[in-house]
This record gives sequence, C-alpha cells and structure tokens, in this order.
Amino acid sequence: MQLLPVPSATMAGYYIDPAIETYPPNHRFTVATGWDLKNARHHETNNFGFVDAHDFAPNPAAIAVIGDSYVEANMLAEELRIGPQLEALVNDGPVYSMGVPGTSLLDYAHRARFAHEQWGVQQFVIVVETGDVRQMLCGSGNHARDCVDTDTLELRQVTPPQPGLLKRVMRHSALAQYLFSQLRIQPGKWLKELVSHQARKAKPASDKTSADPVDATKASQLIDRFIASMPSISRPPVIVINVSHFSGNIQAWNQVHMDMLADKARAAGMHVVPLAPIFARWETSSPLSLAVGPYDKHWNATAHRLAAEAVADRLGN
Repeated sequence: MQLLPVPSATMAGYYIDPAIETYPPNHRFTVATGWDLKNARHHETNNFGFVDAHDFAPNPAAIAVIGDSYVEANMLAEELRIGPQLEALVNDGPVYSMGVPGTSLLDYAHRARFAHEQWGVQQFVIVVETGDVRQMLCGSGNHARDCVDTDTLELRQVTPPQPGLLKRVMRHSALAQYLFSQLRIQPGKWLKELVSHQARKAKPASDKTSADPVDATKASQLIDRFIASMPSISRPPVIVINVSHFSGNIQAWNQVHMDMLADKARAAGMHVVPLAPIFARWETSSPLSLAVGPYDKHWNATAHRLAAEAVADRLGN
C-alpha cells in the first residue's frame, strides 16, 4: 500500500498555541479522496504548521485568509486555492492561508488575533461556511478549543480528546488509513447500528431537516460574540459568506444565520462578500458544477477563483 498515495498521518495538534490546532511545522503528509484515491496531493506545512507555501513572518502588508477546509482546500493544487489566487490579484503583499478543517467562528477570531499579534497582520478575509454559527456551540465537534455552552451561552474551553496509543500507531499504517479513512470502515458504528436497529424501527420517523437547533435570539448572541472576538485593526475585515447552494439543500435556518451574520458584520463596519449570487450567475452560463465532484462538495478551482476575484474587488473599493 505504500506504493499508492494513501493518506498519511497529519499529526494534527496544538503546536503553536493552546487554542489553535495545526499540523506540525514543516510536516509532510499525503491526502486523497475515496477508495480510488482521487485528488492525491503531497503537502508540506510551513513554519507554523499551515498548508501554505509561505513561511509566515511579521509583515503588516500581509493579508490573512482564515477559515476551515474551504480555505485549506488540500484536495487542490496550491496555486488553485483562494489564498494564492487572491495574492496574484492584489499584488499588495503576501497572502497567508490559515485554513484549519473542522473549525468555526471562534477559531477564526482566535487565529486572527494570533496573526495580528505575531505578524502584525492588519487585513483579514474570513471565509464563513454555512453551519459556522451553530458550530460555535460546545458538542458540535467543529471547534479547536473555545466554544459556547448550549444552555447558558457562556464561553467554555473544551479541547477534543487526544488519540490513544493504538490510534497513533495505526495512523502510520497505510493499510489502516485506507480502510478507515478511504473506505470509512467503522466497526464500532456497525455494532451500534446492529444493536439499535430494532429500537430505531419502532420509533416514528422524525424530520431532521426542519428543526432549528439555534433560535434567532441565540444565533444573534453567538454572532455578537464572534464579532467582539475579532482583533481591533486598522482595516475592516472582509467576511465571505459561503452558502454552498451547489452542495445540496440548504436548511432555511442556516440561511437565516448567514443573513443575520451579514447584517451584523456590516453594522460593525466589516465588508461582506456574499458568494451565493456570484456562484449562481456563473452556473447559469455553464453546465458544470463548482464542486470538486459529486463525492466532494468543497469548492473546485473555478469556485476558488470566483471567490478570490470577489474579495479582490472588495479590497480594491
């Protein structure tokens, strides 16, 4: 299996800050998608553990693009991602790509503060994914440390449990990575499904798509906390609202959260770039999708270009 581009251990952890999860600095790893190992890429992280060709250094002219897997975009060649494409358009300074998969708004704000304090960055582009508001809540599985208590809305610090010895060893087995990461074999889940099958059959079906886990009042407070967490800088941040309409049905309450975030960001003096109308206009002129593929609803290279162009236009105004 070592002859094939099977994903290797990313070794994600807390190397640069107790609240920021990255890969180890100068770490090499491989990623791929699916059983047939599509979009295989070999990556080497920079001096701060991010997937970026730049080593990050103090530079007030730098622009930091912050987000989750949509910013890291490790299934694409580096030059096709939003950060490098934006850098080619603005020509004002380096663009630091600070994407970390599986994170949300409080993580973005913490990374922004870190970049401002460490490197003097004054310009931030925050790429917000559809579920990022509700993912601020503890238990969502989409935060590196800071999260908001579901009931009290108090800020908590919850670090995900670190893998045990067996899991750390298995990460270095190409066969194990292929079985569990590519084929997604989950023996524990299968056993749980088998045990609960009859109980589940006896329960009436529930509508999981219509219930709003975060009401408007709670969403408003979560968004206010995110905005208050951003660093005080000389240039207003650019908030990129990514409602991925091509990734399937967007639940109505997710759209409400994104609209509320856009309104509050503008009221706080931030620039807002809504991508949905930009993507929709492009799709009316092309039969192609803006997703990587039917197996991966992340942005493809064209979507990254459209997003970079929209941000560059906003920065130029």
